[in-house]
Amino acid sequence: MTLIVNILGILSIAVALFLFGPGQLFAEKKLWSLKPINEITVPANTKNDWSRNVIDDFILKKLSVESLTPSPRADRRSLIRRASYDLTGLPPSPETVETFMNDPSNDGIAFSKIIENFLGSSAYGEKWGRHWLDVVRYADTAGENSDHPIEDAWRYRNWVVDAFNSDKPYDEFVREQIAGDILATEKKGAEFADSIIATGYLAIARRFGHDIDKRMYLTYEDAIDNLGKTFLGLSIACARCHDHKHDPITSADYYALYGVMASSRLPFPGCEPKQQPRDLVPLVTNNVIEENKEWEEKLKKLERDLVENPKKELIKVASESYKMLSEGHLPVGKSIDFSSDPIKINVRKGEAIQISIAPNANHGADTTLIDLKIKHQTDSGNLEWSTQDLIDILTKSNPLNSNKAIWYFLDIGPEGPRLLNEKAEAIDGQSTLKKWSIGGLPSVAINNGEDPVKVWTEIPARSFFVHPSADSPVAVTWISPVTGKIEIELKVADGHAFGDGVIWQLQHFANHKIHSSYEKLALDKHGIAKIEEHKNTKPITKTDYAYAVAEGKPKDYPIHNRGDAKDLGPVVKRRFLSVLGGEILGDKDHSGRLDLANLIVSPKNPLTSRVMVNRIWAWHFGQGIVGTPNDFGTHGAAPTHPELLDHLALEFIKSGWSIKQMHRMIMSSATYQQSARSGPGPKKYSGFERRRLSAEEIRDTILYLSGMLDVSPGKEHPFPPRDKWNFTQHNPFAGEYASSKRSIYLMRKRNQISSFFSLFDGPDPNASTASRSRTTVPSQALYFMNDPFFHDCAEQFASNIRAIGPDQRLERACQQLFSRSASQTDHEDFEDFARAMAPTVSNDPEEQDTEIWKSYSRILMSSNEFLYLD
Repeated sequence: MTLIVNILGILSIAVALFLFGPGQLFAEKKLWSLKPINEITVPANTKNDWSRNVIDDFILKKLSVESLTPSPRADRRSLIRRASYDLTGLPPSPETVETFMNDPSNDGIAFSKIIENFLGSSAYGEKWGRHWLDVVRYADTAGENSDHPIEDAWRYRNWVVDAFNSDKPYDEFVREQIAGDILATEKKGAEFADSIIATGYLAIARRFGHDIDKRMYLTYEDAIDNLGKTFLGLSIACARCHDHKHDPITSADYYALYGVMASSRLPFPGCEPKQQPRDLVPLVTNNVIEENKEWEEKLKKLERDLVENPKKELIKVASESYKMLSEGHLPVGKSIDFSSDPIKINVRKGEAIQISIAPNANHGADTTLIDLKIKHQTDSGNLEWSTQDLIDILTKSNPLNSNKAIWYFLDIGPEGPRLLNEKAEAIDGQSTLKKWSIGGLPSVAINNGEDPVKVWTEIPARSFFVHPSADSPVAVTWISPVTGKIEIELKVADGHAFGDGVIWQLQHFANHKIHSSYEKLALDKHGIAKIEEHKNTKPITKTDYAYAVAEGKPKDYPIHNRGDAKDLGPVVKRRFLSVLGGEILGDKDHSGRLDLANLIVSPKNPLTSRVMVNRIWAWHFGQGIVGTPNDFGTHGAAPTHPELLDHLALEFIKSGWSIKQMHRMIMSSATYQQSARSGPGPKKYSGFERRRLSAEEIRDTILYLSGMLDVSPGKEHPFPPRDKWNFTQHNPFAGEYASSKRSIYLMRKRNQISSFFSLFDGPDPNASTASRSRTTVPSQALYFMNDPFFHDCAEQFASNIRAIGPDQRLERACQQLFSRSASQTDHEDFEDFARAMAPTVSNDPEEQDTEIWKSYSRILMSSNEFLYLD
């Protein structure tokens, strides 16, 4: 009969599931976590001499029911080490320990000072920021099959650190991560940038597949899944394919939130078929971006009017009046000389004669000596102009006036024609060598000394020489101050036997208007000042970008039947979860993210404050009041102390959502300050549970003790330049970057987790890590025996210890490693070890001492007392 009843019961449930769906069936049973948070009456305990605050009253009540008693208060040494690692992830300095141990204040006041000291440290944000990054599955790579690096993810990481250090109210902390870009419209400067960066929370959602644009529905699922777990403690993504099997979340609820995510623009990190990132968000306001565009346009116009147009005009006039007087190839070590047979032509005032030197076919550009003389006979006598006349005045100006003629020194390569505008009064430290150039080359130069100068070659005394660059000829142009016949004498000689020589050309530009074109090319001081003045008014000199979210094209999306993105069902209006009110999110102009954020942090929402205070509690005690911090649903654990949880949740809101105030409240309790105890007691808060240092704490501490820890904040990682990216499924990004900074700043890959963090139970950046597992395996011991990084740190620690007097070494080592003085047993153990090891090293006492301390340091730094907190 019983069997028949059970079968009928199962059949009735099956029918209900078929007719109504699981969400409707289970929604009838109200979750404890969805009930409003009400004011809680603090228990009155008769044995109240133990309690330090209301937390203890709740704990003591439950201990009494369980017939358990609390443990005595931990000694100050254990407390300061516990508090230091809990709040900063680093050991307390010996000086801080000594101050605390000698503080004459009562224990409560003395410990409160220590708490404030650690809360005020920048290391606090690095420790607690790492907790948060576990939950939001932070990574520096995208996670698709080629695991593309995300160059700007670090900005979100650092924003989290800064948010914890500044005790940013948790409601603001949440709003900015979900809708910071929308909130930023009312902000400027650093506040604007910070709000944009905060949305990196949504941006770092994992990407999937080969072409990630085709798999964005999976990225939206990842974002919804993490949002539900992180802020609400609900597994919303379970409703992607069907109504939630256990919690009151329907598939329509899921796709209502899907519409919010899909109405937002997530950045594109790159993938195998599309290597380059896009849709990054500039960290300046739109107004500044528009101002910058206007500035760029004005600069282009100034440069066009004052630089580009004169170039074009000169090229046009020169090409129309061009006459080649002579040209040729000057071989290495050779020269040409037209002195005995000068070139005779007629010129008009304002026309130009130009000698140019260009590199030969294989760019054998090199030093070329030039002696150009131009003569003109008049009724009143002969006039003569020569490059030799310029030797003592070359760097006076460019253009240069000499004997009523004007000389121009030019780069006539791809960027030209342009004046050589960089003056050097010495070359290679030789003060008799002077030049005009652009970027070093091409150049026009002189040696005005009475002796040759040995530099890259020997430069003759009193010489005029030029040097083209590999792709730019150099020219010396003479503007005629006369009209009539002139004679041109020219000597060109190789000044450095190298390469394959140069090409020389002697040209006549037979158009008197060319002088006007050269004058326009030579920007006057007013024109240069105008351009420079405009450059100094640029709104932003560099635009930084964030891997962040922006508003997209808002619209509602259909249900994907059975989670199949190709099998579409009815469209669902964007809204909040039905069980939390189902308010409409967004409209035709807005995605709805800001509405969503406001509903999540509404004091009327019973989940958000409960979830966060439970996390804070868990990160202090190693277990939450709710043992499943990411799951406050039917399959999650029930709270062990529901009244305490609600009391803390209300206090959290009343404190202005201050996380630091929660620390103060929890750590000042007698519950937190209990001594460590073995057995099941600590699970029920009858004693404090010992814990091993986390992976980050181990690494950071051994770096700290070695003196090699770089405590400055980390920034971007040295990823390969974007133009070198060619990551594929078979050749994914796999970089590793050594660093002496704190572990939070190390680069974290999604598809290949560091062996160290894997070994010591670090987080998996592919999924939210609510609490870390704790394993003890032989390979951990092997790490301390064999790892080069650990050995290097231990060796440096030993070196630092040996730098002090022998009688103080073990004392100092114990203070730094264990926050206590060395005991008689410590001294005896060390002496026994030293006696045993010394004969195995050498007969040299100095070498023996070095090796003994190197080995003993490794023993101390891998001991349980070092690795575990009481």
